[in-house]
Amino acid sequence: MTRCSDFGLALVLMLAGMPGLADTLVSDAFGLFDPATTAPERHDWAGWTGAGTVVAPLDPDRLVIFAGPKSMVAGKDPGHVMATVVDRFGNLVADGTTAMVTVAGAATPGQTAGGIVDLLVPPQSRAWVLFVGVTSGGRQSPQAMLGITADIASIQPDIPGAVADARSDTEFVLTSSPMADRFGNPVPDGTGITTVLRHPDGSYSIAQGMTLQDQSLARFIARDMPGGVEATITLGTKTSQSAAFSVQAPVSAGAPPLEVESLPDIDALRLTLGPFLTTDGYALTDGAQVTVTANLVSGPPVTGTAWVLDGEVSLLLPITTSSAVLRLTVASPLGPMDLTPDWHAAVAAEASTRISP
Repeated sequence: MTRCSDFGLALVLMLAGMPGLADTLVSDAFGLFDPATTAPERHDWAGWTGAGTVVAPLDPDRLVIFAGPKSMVAGKDPGHVMATVVDRFGNLVADGTTAMVTVAGAATPGQTAGGIVDLLVPPQSRAWVLFVGVTSGGRQSPQAMLGITADIASIQPDIPGAVADARSDTEFVLTSSPMADRFGNPVPDGTGITTVLRHPDGSYSIAQGMTLQDQSLARFIARDMPGGVEATITLGTKTSQSAAFSVQAPVSAGAPPLEVESLPDIDALRLTLGPFLTTDGYALTDGAQVTVTANLVSGPPVTGTAWVLDGEVSLLLPITTSSAVLRLTVASPLGPMDLTPDWHAAVAAEASTRISP
């Protein structure tokens, strides 16, 4: 004897007494319908010809293809190609319908099950694009693609050979060796890569970049990088061996021109120095610090500091042209310079300008 709760019994009795629950419902690609109450056109859509009789699906008319994943790692990820095959009314075709799955020009025969035909694509070693498609009953699906990318996890970055020394306050470039995975596939353009410079004081300079034409390229300005530097390149979880090089101080092409302007209202002189040129043909970069020190015959030295703009600096010193300057020195990234002779010449030129009518 089967036991049930009072609620379950009441539910069974209620359902048993409801009209229409025992009626036949037909399911097709358009949903469910009741042949006894729906319009004749709906019967035609479903191929309904009479109670309990359903017309078999017609020949294949449309194929909807799915292919994935869209990005497969070389040597690791398999692919899957499948297509849903329906007749002109949207009904899934009969099981066993012949179909052909084509991957990169190679055709593999198959048969539908539940209106679906599919094919597993084994992992590929070559990074490229596989074009895939399915045909059945003289009908063809749209073209789909499976993309295979390089196995980046297997790529070991490297810095080629000896890195040339850089000159302070100039731009220098660090490049990697050509990079390829274990199958020889080049690293894809646009892959993120990090170049790190380690300085003697423990600080770091970091450049985030992307690969281009199998290599990475990082640009640095050698500012505040004195002495030896160790460079590494990181791709994913792998880092290259460090490469050592030096940042050499720039070499001055000569003392910068000096001009003096008297400001009697404030008992000061405006000094303009520059351009500061190097033997590499560059002017000192904007922001380079320059310090001018005037050693007087009596009293403490007078010092002024300014920063390069367009290769020159301009600063005020609280002295006058009559001040007894024993020595004038300039300190910059180009090293110390003695501009005492230039000072006397500039003061004399300034005085003659004021005397001239």
